Amino acid sequence: MRGAAVNPDSDWDDEVDWSDTDVDQMSYADGPGMEDDALGPSVTFTATNPTGSVAATATLGGRIQRVDLTSLTTTMTEAELAEEIIVIARLATEKSRAAEHAVAVELMRSMGHDRVSTSGYLEYTVGLPSPSTAEAHAAEILAARYARDGE
Repeated sequence: MRGAAVNPDSDWDDEVDWSDTDVDQMSYADGPGMEDDALGPSVTFTATNPTGSVAATATLGGRIQRVDLTSLTTTMTEAELAEEIIVIARLATEKSRAAEHAVAVELMRSMGHDRVSTSGYLEYTVGLPSPSTAEAHAAEILAARYARDGE
């Protein structure tokens, strides 16, 4: 549902693009500081730049789990690469926060709360972007940032 208003009669998962969502099994090799309860399956959200050279993966809580780079990044300066990683990591975090929004709306709906009111509260008071807002923001950033590449 790109750019569309939230339909209170639809299922929340109809509004979220789950195509870039991985459910995987984490291992001890994922790094130090992992808590015992984090060793089970986790839901992750990945954002990738248009060239595919930088990808960032965030957990449901918005924490960046990993950043993947391809050999295309060797043509970038360190400053350009750092900026690219930051932009893509922020998009992955926002994508995960939008999923939190969608889950919270559905949970509140199942308890009898109005979906639209809950969504508005989460977005404007709590600061969790709705899936449509996060998608529009990502499109806006990518269009502005990479428009010069297509010229």
